Amino acid sequence: MISQEQVEKMDIDLNTLIIFSVLFTVQTIVYTVLLLRLKKKINDLSKTSQRSQISQEISEEQLTEEKINESVKKALEVISSGSMSAREVSIKLGLSREHTARLLKRMVDTGLVVREGKPFKYKLTPLGYSLITNKKNEARNS
Repeated sequence: MISQEQVEKMDIDLNTLIIFSVLFTVQTIVYTVLLLRLKKKINDLSKTSQRSQISQEISEEQLTEEKINESVKKALEVISSGSMSAREVSIKLGLSREHTARLLKRMVDTGLVVREGKPFKYKLTPLGYSLITNKKNEARNS
């Protein structure tokens, strides 16, 4: 026969086991969420580094005047005044939201601008700045 003392001890052991099981489950969930967030950040960083590698591979000679249309030139001039949202760029250029979104995406992909923060703000890369300064220098020399 089991004594009352043994039954109470078994209840305590069972309660302890339940508490530890719950804590282990919660800990596992928290670590899983943290690992998923870390994985997402690593993927975002690798995409950013891939874009910067692509933009470094694109030289100024490859981005000749013929390949840069008027919309890109105007957008570079607008963004050169400072970091801007897509809406601000759209308003200043007088373009539709869709046209501006496609234009900015192409500029990000070619390494002329970078997109940072939430909501996204766009600013010129060194390559974008060099195109603007080259254009201004050519205009002065003409």
